[in-house]
Amino acid sequence: MTSALDRVIVGNGAAAAEAALALRRAGYGGRVDLFADGARPPYNPMLGSYYVSGELEGRRCFPYGDAGFYARAGVHVHASTPVAHLDPAARSLTTAAGERFSYVKCLVATGATTAVPPVPGLAGPGVFVLRSFDDAVLLRGAVTAARVRAAAGAPPRALVMGASFAGVKIASVLQRLGLDVVIVERETSVLPCLAHRACAATVARHLSERGLDLRLGLVASSVDRCDGRLEVSFEDAARAGAGAASDPAGAGRRDVAETFDLAVVCTGSRANLGLLEASGLADNGGIDVDEAMTAPAPGLFAAGDVARTVDPLTGERATTALWASARRQGRVAGLTMAGVTAASAGRAACNIQHAGDLLFASGGSLAAADVVDVDEREGSLAVLGFRAGRLVGFNLVGDVRRAGPLACALGSERRGARDCNVAALAAAREMMTWTTRRAG
Repeated sequence: MTSALDRVIVGNGAAAAEAALALRRAGYGGRVDLFADGARPPYNPMLGSYYVSGELEGRRCFPYGDAGFYARAGVHVHASTPVAHLDPAARSLTTAAGERFSYVKCLVATGATTAVPPVPGLAGPGVFVLRSFDDAVLLRGAVTAARVRAAAGAPPRALVMGASFAGVKIASVLQRLGLDVVIVERETSVLPCLAHRACAATVARHLSERGLDLRLGLVASSVDRCDGRLEVSFEDAARAGAGAASDPAGAGRRDVAETFDLAVVCTGSRANLGLLEASGLADNGGIDVDEAMTAPAPGLFAAGDVARTVDPLTGERATTALWASARRQGRVAGLTMAGVTAASAGRAACNIQHAGDLLFASGGSLAAADVVDVDEREGSLAVLGFRAGRLVGFNLVGDVRRAGPLACALGSERRGARDCNVAALAAAREMMTWTTRRAG
């Protein structure tokens, strides 16, 4: 038997929460149903490392408040009810328990999970990810246990797989908690998806000077367990990618295993799209949406990590795994589902994070640039990328005060922008006069 619903939200992150709020603020008075995999309120995964470090109490990792949030927003929550299948053509969904519901309009905001590499033995005790609050609780407990075991001996050792922002952040946290930390990254630079090579080199040097053992171009090849600890073997990433036939002598392999008390996997994320596997809508790693977050199926919408939006600078589609983007897209989706014409959710990604003790800001896409200007002054590094004479991306390391104005200036002409305010243009022009050398 199929139960009929009106407005449905599948997911329980920032995009889902903002969509629910937007529906109500737009005056929609009908029923809103939300299907969540778990029973906790919306959680910000960016705050997990602060909980592990003890800097934040658990309740502060839930920016929308306690479990009563949805009730206050007038949302009927199907807690701990994963959606196993969604049929866009029939406008229906089926839960993991076999319950079937029809809907009028449905938002897919199911977020993402860590893309764990297929390393033999990696899955199992002592290996952690950091996407949910439960993940953070488990890792915090493991760190405490490792410190207790090592109280009378050498410091416990931690392996962090991936020199992404998430990897660098949790590595710094673990180091502050007294662990010896090794960061392994398969690429030859840190922050490989965001950082220009000059910025990456600056960050890598800083991390090494802080005592983090940074190993680039390396991957774990196997994980074993002995007496409650991990024994990890490594090999060169180039050999791993090419296969053993390219290195018959095994020169790239590190046969001597190293021992760690725990490992944290920070090797990127993968959108949660299993519920749409048979539909063909998610074959490119995300659901294509327009500026109103409408998907190419009747009554279907997508927001957050699962949505492929058009980059306004490059015209190319991509998912954007940022908390701020998920919130903005969720708001637009909620307004659209309420029948209100919303402002475009499309905007170039911009982010500021700590990399060790350094601040790092990035905006737009340097990969889309045909000209890249690099300048260093007074310990800070600025990289600006231009395409056909327009600013399309930037990196700032150290002094990031111009990140906001530069984000406003993205897409503007190199000299004489019309699309940003006067302050933003002035800051962008000032940075452009810094340039002393050019990199390809």
